[in-house]
Amino acid sequence: MATRSIASLSLTFGLVSVPVRLYSATESTAAIRFKLMAPGGARVRQTYVAEALPTPVAVPKPEAEQELLRPAKGRAASKRVVDLPSAYVVPPAPAPATAAVELDSPVSRSDMVKGYEFERGQFVLFTDDELKALAEESRQTIDIVSFIPERSVDPLYYDKPYFLAPDKRGAKPYSLLLQAMKATERCALAKWAWRSKEYVVQVRPSEGGLVLQQLLYADEVRSIGDLHVDLVPVSEAELTLAKQIIEQISADSYDPTEFVDEEKQRILAAVERKIAGKEIVTHEDHAATPGGGKVLDLMEALRASLGSSQRKGAPPIARAVDRKPPQRAISSSVSSKSTRKSAQR
Repeated sequence: MATRSIASLSLTFGLVSVPVRLYSATESTAAIRFKLMAPGGARVRQTYVAEALPTPVAVPKPEAEQELLRPAKGRAASKRVVDLPSAYVVPPAPAPATAAVELDSPVSRSDMVKGYEFERGQFVLFTDDELKALAEESRQTIDIVSFIPERSVDPLYYDKPYFLAPDKRGAKPYSLLLQAMKATERCALAKWAWRSKEYVVQVRPSEGGLVLQQLLYADEVRSIGDLHVDLVPVSEAELTLAKQIIEQISADSYDPTEFVDEEKQRILAAVERKIAGKEIVTHEDHAATPGGGKVLDLMEALRASLGSSQRKGAPPIARAVDRKPPQRAISSSVSSKSTRKSAQR
């Protein structure tokens, strides 16, 4: 983990303010990225081209406004004030274009604006200044609003995690908050404005300190109820055998070092073979399991699984230390971290 902090913040609860520093808790190294190139190896660049402008759509005026615009002869002689519906906003006249854009001609990034598609093929346009005015200003405080039971947040709502470490003169209140949450078995819910967006975050205690977990909003998480999963009853005998299988291959904890990204290892090995000038051997698919299309009796499958686990024990787990990628590939991967931002452009 990088030792440089991302920001200096204040974690507040009640009248107590804890000066903290924010650190990224994860590192995105799993994905191996390739650049788009021409067949001969030359670099290619992306070009944006202007398409035909959408046809303007006439917005009908509300009946109340049409009534006001009719001649007085067609209305009652007495003057009256008609309140326009509050939901109706008269669209402003479009600003004249500063320069005509030729069809199918390249458009530079400096000339681009952003559009929101509110209906298919219809957009409203925003300039960068308009979007900046709408953005949430970053705040240097993480404001705790409540303390809830430690395991009451469904992991479905978990987004990006961060570490919080005490800043100067923050060790005592930091330690106090950490120990208090451990003693009460509670975590904190807080609001945090960061990089033009306001987040709901969870602050929870861990063995070494406090973890700040960004949470997704309710409308960002789908409901499994929408799938209408068909749950059917199971017999007591089937349930007993299933529980025995679970007990036989159970573990007391999760050790992330027991697992390795095998696909990443294969790609790094292929990169090393390319560097060495060797031919790439096509990875053969594993043979299909016999009887894949056969409907098996559930009790029969459970008994077979139980007997298999008794004879062979738990299936082996590939450990990270068992398979190491070529040293050169690892070095290339590590050295590319410093240029990752430019590689993704």
